[in-house]
Amino acid sequence: MHLVARIDLASLAQHLRSADRHPALSGAIELAAAAGSIRGDLRSAREALDQMVRIQDVSDVEAANTPDWFNETTVTGALFVQAIVFYARATATKGDRKPLLGEAKLTEEQRATHDEVMNYRNKAIAHFGHGEDFADGPLVKEAVVLSLYNDKGRPKKQVSAYTTRAQHKVAFSARLAHLIEVRLAAVDARYQALFDAADAELERAVKADPELGRALPGFDFDIDRFCACPEAAARMRAQLDAGSVADMDYAVRVPKP
Repeated sequence: MHLVARIDLASLAQHLRSADRHPALSGAIELAAAAGSIRGDLRSAREALDQMVRIQDVSDVEAANTPDWFNETTVTGALFVQAIVFYARATATKGDRKPLLGEAKLTEEQRATHDEVMNYRNKAIAHFGHGEDFADGPLVKEAVVLSLYNDKGRPKKQVSAYTTRAQHKVAFSARLAHLIEVRLAAVDARYQALFDAADAELERAVKADPELGRALPGFDFDIDRFCACPEAAARMRAQLDAGSVADMDYAVRVPKP
């Protein structure tokens, strides 16, 4: 099988939207893009929660072998925040990405967990707040304490501020993990149909507008620019040449001093 071209349909949709042409095609492509992006966010949220469990399981068994530089509370706290932020991104109904997931089909219990996630994001993570109304207690507690001392018969006092943070909530994390699986199943149920719809709409648009067909080669998919990392680009190119692409994560290398 000989590759003829790879067309960047997302860039095509942006061009058509700005030119006010073929709104049905640009809309279909944007929905397909949203499906891929939302599924990626939900998978990242799920992986963050899975990593939290793995880290705690290992630390319980091999506490003596934990390296000095590893701070479990910092890592699990970061993973907890990532799970909440990525879930919220995936289910948000406002923003530049087309919304795909509503709450209409959630059960009462699932909707309560969804609302709890948004409260965490809005009242304790993305913006300042303690989240005192959370079911299993606040995420952050703060105190200003006046300490009174008697030093050799002379009174002394000291005012200090203290902060304590629950790096994650175990019961809530379990509920969130279940909700993520429910939302992923909802995306997967529509996933292929959205891509098929975009493909069908492209065929209709090209037949009705020959100029659009001639313009398609100008939207060539630039793998190197898309990946922004040579190793990731090489891996993606190899997978594309093989006919399928798995989800990929990569980190851009930072030169060491």
